Amino acid sequence: MSDHEMWVVIPTFNRSADLIACVESLLKAGVDQKKIIIVDNHSKDDTVQTVRETFPDATLFALEKNMGATGASNVGFDFARKKNAKLILRLDSDTLVDEHFAEPLIKKALEDDQIGIIAPKIYYFDPPDEIWYAGADMHPWHFGTINGHRHEKDSPENSLEREVDYAWGAAMLIKSEVLKQTHGFDTDFFVYHEEVDFCLRVKKLGYKLIFIPHSHIWHKVGSSANNAWTAYHWNRSKMLLYRKHAKNGFHLFILTVYALTYAWVSQIFKGKDGTRGPLKDALKGLWAGLIGKSKNEFT
Repeated sequence: MSDHEMWVVIPTFNRSADLIACVESLLKAGVDQKKIIIVDNHSKDDTVQTVRETFPDATLFALEKNMGATGASNVGFDFARKKNAKLILRLDSDTLVDEHFAEPLIKKALEDDQIGIIAPKIYYFDPPDEIWYAGADMHPWHFGTINGHRHEKDSPENSLEREVDYAWGAAMLIKSEVLKQTHGFDTDFFVYHEEVDFCLRVKKLGYKLIFIPHSHIWHKVGSSANNAWTAYHWNRSKMLLYRKHAKNGFHLFILTVYALTYAWVSQIFKGKDGTRGPLKDALKGLWAGLIGKSKNEFT
């Protein structure tokens, strides 16, 4: 099956070399350059100039400010939908696609109107045979991930096509109708946890999320830096997720206590790894998410 049904949206920020490699892998896989949409989040490197010179037929949005992972994705989604795209692949700029990745995803998408999102198997770029995503299920009460198969090697257990709760934004094929009904990602999430929120909303609309193990992507996995900015935004988005999806006030109270306890305990036993940075910034983020403070007010 050809990829004529599919457009690709790639948000990016300061990843010029990775982005070039990503787009080149898409072209090698037969994706039409005219159906590739690159949304640059006001990069400080040579991304904009390089894209214009290297991929003149791709659509480039050079944003005048950083709109976050959510805002940039939505710019691309809206453009693709205006072009009557039926299927839109949201792809991180630090990924590489297999030459035959598209056909299994598209074929599955067209099988059933109730399938809303299709997710490929994603490996680490290094080592390339180690799994980063092979389907993921939701924890029953705190919305975390279970059965994610991260760091595993290929096995029968992680190579079964199945319905899942979560697909990751690094590579997810989304039906245009789903984007119409959800209005895309929630831009209250500047970065982190936005795809969890998105998947939960898609499932609430009655759509299915399907993992397709024989479509392969490799992910370089963006910065894992533990710093004040990351700690703030990671934890702000976590609390925002809790506020949006808690079943009731008591559930939100339990989730809040859990988040605070996790931040303190993980700092003691894991250091900054547990909170993504300094504890004080993690706590600031949790509070900001709880009271609905703007994502742009980090100091």
